[in-house]
Amino acid sequence: MKKIMLLLTLTLLLGANESYYEKGELVELKKILQSRSTDSTGIEYFQKSNGQKVGITDEILVKCNAGIDCERLLAQFSQTNISKLTDTIFVVKVEDYDDIFSLSRELFKSGDVEFAHPNFIKERKLR
Repeated sequence: MKKIMLLLTLTLLLGANESYYEKGELVELKKILQSRSTDSTGIEYFQKSNGQKVGITDEILVKCNAGIDCERLLAQFSQTNISKLTDTIFVVKVEDYDDIFSLSRELFKSGDVEFAHPNFIKERKLR
């Protein structure tokens, strides 16, 4: 019985999906479960439901709605490394990589941001 419970738990954990909001719609990602899902730079790779493969860094891109003090909003989420990419877009470095999707969703759901999603790296195609 213990073996069955362990197998079920592992299956649920390995098959667990992550998600974020893109243009107001929830996008599901599935971690690519292969020995090379993380490369030497620490980037983890996921696959969108449309089959596109993307890499996830330890950063979140955030654009606040007009009239919102984005730096003040981001400071509330206790992220220590926040940098300004442009006048309206900020990069938040996440200390705990496991929180990247939950923080992205939480920021978006606050209603104060236009977008908050992981900093994606698209798979390179060799020609």
